[in-house]
Amino acid sequence: MKKISYTICTALALGFASTSHADVLPKSKKVTELKYSGRIQAQWDGIGSDDSSSKEDRNHFYFRRLFLGGHAKLGDNWGGDIVMDFGASPNSDSTVFIEGASAWYQFDDSFRLDIGQLKVPFGMEETTSSSKLKVIERSAVNRQFAETLKFNARHTGLFAKGSLDGGFSYNLAVVNSGQNHNSKDSGLKDGLYGYNNNELSYYGRLAYSNYESDLRHSFGIAAGLMETDETEANDLTAYNLYGSIGSGPINLDVEYMKGTADITAGDEEHEGYSAQISYALSNAPVGSWEFLYRYSTVEGTPTGTGRVSAKEIVRRANIVNSTVDELNQHYFGVNYLFDGHDAKLMVGYEMNELNEGATSADAGGFRARVQILF
Repeated sequence: MKKISYTICTALALGFASTSHADVLPKSKKVTELKYSGRIQAQWDGIGSDDSSSKEDRNHFYFRRLFLGGHAKLGDNWGGDIVMDFGASPNSDSTVFIEGASAWYQFDDSFRLDIGQLKVPFGMEETTSSSKLKVIERSAVNRQFAETLKFNARHTGLFAKGSLDGGFSYNLAVVNSGQNHNSKDSGLKDGLYGYNNNELSYYGRLAYSNYESDLRHSFGIAAGLMETDETEANDLTAYNLYGSIGSGPINLDVEYMKGTADITAGDEEHEGYSAQISYALSNAPVGSWEFLYRYSTVEGTPTGTGRVSAKEIVRRANIVNSTVDELNQHYFGVNYLFDGHDAKLMVGYEMNELNEGATSADAGGFRARVQILF
């Protein structure tokens, strides 16, 4: 199946590349706009740990993402998008990963409705495209909620969004409780508390932004309710606060998340935040430099239950003690943008402190990525 998928991807790419010599026409004559898109992220990880006595440290090149997408519009109101990731970690059935897919209707800027698989409106960093992130991997608190709990990120269902007067905007979602990558019960991802096959989850976000001001800024609040496996918890509720403020070349981004699993024996809490400061330097020979630092922390209570997944947060690290009570993360990065986000090089050093009771361990190292968008 993988070989077939790669063959299809190659054929599509060659077909798109030949458009300068032949017309590429949609099957439906009612399509008024047809686009394709791609994202190549080639990455190297050199990650080690003093908790990996029985395993080798990571020293590996790979494709972090290989996106190929198609986007169609039927007039001003109707359309559809589909994006596949040929570089994602293999699924159990070796199928290509669905990055996103939806059919949509847009009345105007104040209302758009999608049905399909998209990211739910929770988490500033999670809902920011990976092509525009300044840090190679998302923060510890973000990965705890998206990868360990499977609370946010991609779900299948109904999505509504729009812009309101005065710089305000909203996002709403009613979706399957289980996380991607398709709508079949057996294909959904099972987080720390599982999910209820036949129940829905609900998310909402209200945001305000003003990027025209000398002191550009944006703020938002989001909340969600996920129906979990009843044998693990009755439900999982969480909220998210975030803000971004900048002036000239300096920008500060802050995000906070807190979630509660409703368990009969006593609630379990997940809480953390991230703070990132960046500085852009445009007087490079070609392109521009970007320097940044980010700190992120996340903890799970009650203490001693190992509610934080170090294995999920410290991506691709060989960690023996995969669950901990608390994880603190530092990241120092330098990016060189040859042509904005369309062509850039990212290099960063990541340090993680894993705390479990009275013991602690360290994991970290360098990551590097080259990105090309088309």
